[in-house]
Amino acid sequence: MRKIVRYLSILGLLGCLACSEDKKIGGVEPLGLDYELPQGKSPADDRIMDIYKKYESYILYEYTDKDFYYDSDITLARSYVYQLLDPRYVENMMDLLNEIWFDLYPEKFHQQTLPYQVFLASDLQYEDFYGEIVKEFVWAGAFSVIVSVSAEKLQELTPEMKLELKNKLQIKLWSFWRSYNYIELPDEFYEVSNYVGVANTDESSPNYARARGFVDGYNRTSLWYGYIDDWHTGSISKVSDLSTFIECLLTRSSEEWKDDLTWPLVKKKYDILRNWVQEQYGFDIQIVGNLFCEEI
Repeated sequence: MRKIVRYLSILGLLGCLACSEDKKIGGVEPLGLDYELPQGKSPADDRIMDIYKKYESYILYEYTDKDFYYDSDITLARSYVYQLLDPRYVENMMDLLNEIWFDLYPEKFHQQTLPYQVFLASDLQYEDFYGEIVKEFVWAGAFSVIVSVSAEKLQELTPEMKLELKNKLQIKLWSFWRSYNYIELPDEFYEVSNYVGVANTDESSPNYARARGFVDGYNRTSLWYGYIDDWHTGSISKVSDLSTFIECLLTRSSEEWKDDLTWPLVKKKYDILRNWVQEQYGFDIQIVGNLFCEEI
C-alpha cells in the first residue's frame, strides 16, 4: 500500500507538471527519487542502512531542494524553508526518533507505514498569513516526512521536551497514515454517538459532551463548544470526533483517561479503538500515550 500511494502520487504530480507547462508526458525530465546509502558522514549511517534494508525507507540528512520539494503536496511544501542537520548530530536525532517513533511499533506496522523519505533537519519554518515566522517540528506530505530539531536542543533534551515532540510527531504521523490510507480504523466507532446537534459542557444535561461519548482534544479545541460540521443538518463531524479520540490516545496517559472513562459511551469508543489497533496492528496504542508521562 505504501509503495502504491507513492507511485500514484508521483504519476499525478508528473501529469500536473506536464499539463501546466503544456508538455507531453514524455517531455518531462524525470526526477530521481533514489538515493545512495550510506551518505557517509555520520556514525548513525549503519542504523540508517538497517532501516532501509528492512523497510525500503530512506532516512536522509543530505538532500537538495529538488528532493524536498518533489513531494506531491508541492504547493504547501514550497512554503517551508529548512536547514540541513549537521551530520555530527544525526546520531542524536536517531536516538530521539527511536524513542518517539521507531521503538513504539512492531516491524510489520513499520513495513506498512514508514514513509518513503524521512528528511532530517535542524530548522523548519514558514511565514503565516500575518507575516509571522512559524517554526515547525514535523511536516508530512504524500510520501515524505521531515523532522526538525536544532543541534542545541538535541544535546539537552528533557523528558518534558521529549513528551512535547512525541505528541506532535505522533499526531502528524497518524494524520498522514489516515489521509493516505496506510491504516484503517473501525466504522463501529461511529455507531456509538449521536452526531446530530451540538454537545455542551453542562454535566447535568443529556447533551453533555462526555455523556454523548465525546472527549476534549489535545489542543483543548473541542467538539464541546458548539462546533458542528454541517450547518444545514446541525451534525457534529464524525471525522473530527475520530481525530480527537486518536489524538487523545496518542497523548494522554492512562491516569489522564480515568475521569473520561467513567462515562460509558466514552469508554465504549476508547475500547473499540484500543482493541482494534491491538488486533489489527499488534500493539497497544495506549503505550504511546503513556510514554514519558511517568518521568515528568
